[in-house]
Amino acid sequence: MKVCPEKNWESYAYSTGSGVAFAGFHTDSDKIPQTEFPLCGRVIIKIKRPTSNGGPARDEAETLWALEDSLVAALEEGSVECLLLGRLTYKGDRELVFQLRDWESFRPAVGKWMEDHGDYEVGVSEHDGWNFFFDCVWPSREQWQCIFDRRVVDSLKKSGSDPEKEHSLEFVFYGDVEALNEMMRVLLERSYSVVDLSTSERRLVMAKKMRLNLSAISKEALDHLKEADRLGIEYDGWGCLAVE
Repeated sequence: MKVCPEKNWESYAYSTGSGVAFAGFHTDSDKIPQTEFPLCGRVIIKIKRPTSNGGPARDEAETLWALEDSLVAALEEGSVECLLLGRLTYKGDRELVFQLRDWESFRPAVGKWMEDHGDYEVGVSEHDGWNFFFDCVWPSREQWQCIFDRRVVDSLKKSGSDPEKEHSLEFVFYGDVEALNEMMRVLLERSYSVVDLSTSERRLVMAKKMRLNLSAISKEALDHLKEADRLGIEYDGWGCLAVE
């Protein structure tokens, strides 16, 4: 049994047809050889007292973490070759997503764990391949962008930036110079200013003064992704100096 280090995990939320899903995932999951762990096992724990957003209250959250730890210990004891790569919380369920080598060792270890924790309703869903993981746990390009935006905002706050003060956010683009000029024209109309247009490096840097409001920044970034796709150029993220 292998559990990827907690420090390499990220989280985000996304909307479904029946509410919000909160996803946690190991950030190096796409680097794992899929043929070594070709099967997907989902252990689905029914939350006893879900809150309005479908997740657990604080006291039950601690219980669910303890249940996860005990399941990992049971899989380790059974020498099950698998990886815990994702967590989903939605509609009153906590779901642990494993990629594994075979069902023969996974099933009895999970079954025994379920018998030992009969006070919780637990289900198991089995799938071939990685489709469920990449469809329901792994972020889309747009979701990744929001995660990157959050990382930058969090880093600036830790550096002492006052989120209520305006910062000069610099957004970077690469590509054909003619297309970069078109992007510059579009952004000038949206109250951006030009920081740099390098024809030799095929790079455009545009700035906009904004507070460190993650929702507003991510909206700008997602608009940049769409516009960059339209023009056939690359949007390369943003950065700024800390403002205390």
